[in-house]
Amino acid sequence: MDHVAAADVLQRARARVGQVLRGKWRLDGLLGVGGTACVYAATHRNGKRGAVKLLRPEYATDEEARRRFLREGYVANRIEHPGAVAVLDDDAAEDGTVFLVMELLEGQNLDERVRSFPGGRLHPAEVAFVAERLLDVLAAAHDKGVVHRDLKPENVFLTRSGAVKILDFGIARLRETTNVGGVGRATEVGSVMGTPAFMPPEQALGHTAEIDARTDLWALGAVMFHALSGKLVHEAETVNKVLLLAMTRQAPPIASIVPGLPPEFCEVVDRALAFRRQDRWPDARVMQRALRAAMQRLPPAPPLVIGPGEGPPGPLERTGSPLSRDASSAAFPSRKPLVVGLSLALALALGGAVVVFVRVRAAAPTPVETRHAAAPEPAPSPTLPPALPPPASAAPVVASAAAEPTPPPSARVAPAATTTGARVAPTPAPPTTTTKPQQGGTKDIFSEW
Repeated sequence: MDHVAAADVLQRARARVGQVLRGKWRLDGLLGVGGTACVYAATHRNGKRGAVKLLRPEYATDEEARRRFLREGYVANRIEHPGAVAVLDDDAAEDGTVFLVMELLEGQNLDERVRSFPGGRLHPAEVAFVAERLLDVLAAAHDKGVVHRDLKPENVFLTRSGAVKILDFGIARLRETTNVGGVGRATEVGSVMGTPAFMPPEQALGHTAEIDARTDLWALGAVMFHALSGKLVHEAETVNKVLLLAMTRQAPPIASIVPGLPPEFCEVVDRALAFRRQDRWPDARVMQRALRAAMQRLPPAPPLVIGPGEGPPGPLERTGSPLSRDASSAAFPSRKPLVVGLSLALALALGGAVVVFVRVRAAAPTPVETRHAAAPEPAPSPTLPPALPPPASAAPVVASAAAEPTPPPSARVAPAATTTGARVAPTPAPPTTTTKPQQGGTKDIFSEW
């Protein structure tokens, strides 16, 4: 879609602000525009606030698009974990356009959190803090037969109350073939769905029969790798080259990129990123136990602090890189509102075509009051400080994880820095090397945070 068409879609999306859907949900403001949907902050007639994800009108008559769209709500609610964003309602507007209503979140997504720090590197203890909670959500999802398939920093939301949420179950896969809420499996054999930079070999190859819980664990390892190093596991000039690397190349050891990390912590990341599924952690709870043990070797991070925001929503801004979202999406800008809506799916695959989601950027969590679903093992969650403050040069930000659009193509896989004055642009990441790991090296990296 060219810029003229993108501007037209954006204009039509803005024109909906102020409308009341089915006499109950008033659209208060546009949060973002994605490949197939628009996201709004909304208020119910009873005063309750929510985030409304509205399928774009051009897809309103496409039954496959409607089916995939509504499927997100059925899958997310099936997990029944506080870390999976709840879908409160689904309905059709007067013009036939279907919509979902989700909880409205305050905070920032992990991608923006990473980009707010120089070099795009978070303190290892903060990375571990977030990953440990993500594993709790993934364990609950996998127990219900749900594989997310698109875990990435943009789909990890860190609330101001200290919770860690996983967003966008739009392309999640169900283990069984039976319908959920009248919706069957959404992925055909051989299709490629997900985000190349956070995609394990079996997913990049389109081997959908091999996708299982270990696919999500690889993606989590890639999220940790990125948050620790400011780099992607595989970096290249185009989406196709990233996919080729994902299909054929083992991830570099984290110690070769970030020297000085404790060997036990490096093992957690490296094993998650193993090329062969059988060499990865067998399940989320086993990985969680290993991570909790490794966290005892990490120095504590400063308190996590997510500021109150910069004020009312400002003008829409362009952000991200073409390799950070759905490669078929239009070049829409994105908004950073005071109160954040969900990072709802950027683009849901339509039909059996090869659809690729690429990566973008986001932000982080707060105190340690996140509750975990009961796990079989009694191992207690390690005590960690509430939260990391933003860098001194950056003002506190409350950023939106709403469905953000894709900007025009560029030459880098790594996302471009935003122009928001409240953030520090990350140092451009040089090509990833695969030097021999030196776990527990002599360099003290913790003095850098």
